[in-house]
Amino acid sequence: MSNMVRTGVRAATAATLASIFTSAGLFGQEQECQFEPNPAAATASEALQRLAEAATAADSLAILTEAWEALGSELDSDNPVVPLLGAQVQMGLGNFPEAAGFLDRYDATAAPECAMHGDAQRYNGWVRLYNQGVTAYGASDFEAALEAFMLANDFKPDLRTYGNAALLQSQLGDNAGAIETYQAALAADIPDADAESLRSTVRGLGDMLTEAGRADEALQTYSDYLANYPDDVVIQIRYAGVLAEQGQTDESAAIYAATLERTDLTYQQWLEVGVGFYNAQNFSDAATAFGKAREGNPYNKEAMENYVNASIQSDRPGTVIALADTLTQWYPYDAMAHQLHFQALGRAAMNERAMEVMGVEQELPLSVTFAQMAAAANGRYIVQFAFTNRTAEGTLQVAFEFIDASGQVVTEQTQTFEADSGSFTFEIQSDVPLAGFRYGTIGG
Repeated sequence: MSNMVRTGVRAATAATLASIFTSAGLFGQEQECQFEPNPAAATASEALQRLAEAATAADSLAILTEAWEALGSELDSDNPVVPLLGAQVQMGLGNFPEAAGFLDRYDATAAPECAMHGDAQRYNGWVRLYNQGVTAYGASDFEAALEAFMLANDFKPDLRTYGNAALLQSQLGDNAGAIETYQAALAADIPDADAESLRSTVRGLGDMLTEAGRADEALQTYSDYLANYPDDVVIQIRYAGVLAEQGQTDESAAIYAATLERTDLTYQQWLEVGVGFYNAQNFSDAATAFGKAREGNPYNKEAMENYVNASIQSDRPGTVIALADTLTQWYPYDAMAHQLHFQALGRAAMNERAMEVMGVEQELPLSVTFAQMAAAANGRYIVQFAFTNRTAEGTLQVAFEFIDASGQVVTEQTQTFEADSGSFTFEIQSDVPLAGFRYGTIGG
């Protein structure tokens, strides 16, 4: 959702938002938990069991309304089954704050052996809000997406929704709020947090604290994490970068040297390492790291861009002129591709050719500011494409090609979009792992 690199290279992004489709029923199997009989709750439960047979949204609304009316006079009951069913009804109606309140009541009154019913409904609420946030984000309604992700954590704290919320806050200019959200994520009791989400949270918080001039807090964040995960190279590099900025160069240099000797890193990790070197203005080692990322995946767009960029900054432009030219052919409207090609030629004293390249870029009908593919789950990939329109009009089309690790085109897809839309997002499903993508000429 957001590029956290501050100085010109592009970070490897985690998979962008992907919908989750699952649910947990209320009374699917007989459990040890037993509720005291309550006629109103029984009537409401019988109504809710008909939801699976509802053919239309209107049918569902009628059932939910019937269940809510059945609970009416008992809503203040001390019997925990009432707020449990009230939560289910309110979630069905889309009233999530009210549902969260009912679940709080349930948790406070239900017996320990009945906790799984509240947990099931909290997970249901989290899933619905997560998907709601994804949908709003896809429609560029960032305020609604943020509200959904923040509310999801009231149902079930999860590093994914915390992280999505923090990135949206940053995107909307609320960096202080994003820092607080990241800190809340690390403070939350999330025993089943996965390693990648935890790393992403620590990385995001450390980056934002550093940007805010709170280096001591960033170092503490990294140090606390590394005490439990000492071999995490992504965080080690960020830790070393802040150490270097604070003048602790010996310790920083030792971390950098040890990292470059490693042979067990994936191309995604080498991308992260390269970003860390680049942000520390260690361009030579950044180029080395990005080169290793390209060895792991020569078709990854970020690896290509970052390798060219770092090589230029380390005064080795001649080695990447051909690759910079490839970038402009694979991504012919990308502003960064043309800029890197221009810079490589200029640094190599090929000024006349550099001016020709810049002239071509200036004549393009639109300028692509962001084009990226990220892997999601189960063979799905999400492509985001953002642009600034210059002279294009009407409805446009662009063909994308998707490439496997051998460089072969696995599948193609043509996207239709409006010249004044500014962006679009789409998904690709592939049985073959994709290594990269490229796109062609945009036409009407």
